Amino acid sequence: MTTIADLRARMRIDLQDPDGDRWSDAALERHLRRAIAELSRAAPREERVTLATSPGSRELDLSGIAGLIGVDRAEYPSGSEPPAFRQITVYGAVLRLEDGPLPDGSPARLWCRLVHEADASGCTLPAALEDVAVLGATAFAAAEAASGTLEQLTLNPGTAAGYASLARERETAFRQLLRELGGRGRLRAGRVRVEAAG
Repeated sequence: MTTIADLRARMRIDLQDPDGDRWSDAALERHLRRAIAELSRAAPREERVTLATSPGSRELDLSGIAGLIGVDRAEYPSGSEPPAFRQITVYGAVLRLEDGPLPDGSPARLWCRLVHEADASGCTLPAALEDVAVLGATAFAAAEAASGTLEQLTLNPGTAAGYASLARERETAFRQLLRELGGRGRLRAGRVRVEAAG
């Protein structure tokens, strides 16, 4: 299974920094996390999350779902065949079941979009998206180097220009891939109403 260390190693190859002379692990991880966060908005991790309901309340607290981007569907009661999808409203960290039986404390199942994760134990990105994350992360790292803000690095003008060119090229490719991924339009069934907070 791919780990964040594997992704960092791929970044170092692309940035021609195999020995870690220019970028610290922490700097590369910061750029990776930014790229993964942006990639997650275009191609999120999709999971079904079971959440307890409160007897007599149609509202569910979403604040405990780590990395939540959005909820596409809600089943209540969960486990019915066919699934008992409900109309929902999401406002901030609260989801409201707008129809169906009043919850009695039995669980609801939410069809969620989540931010991808990468750490020492693994990575939730599909293999096909790992290269996209590395592409974006190396663009951000090169842009940092070009701006002269990279710690403990002395750049001559030619090197700075080279990093700026690399950053532009890679970020353009990364943004194009994000547009393509976001435009594929996964099937969104169900009835959802979302209110803007504030």
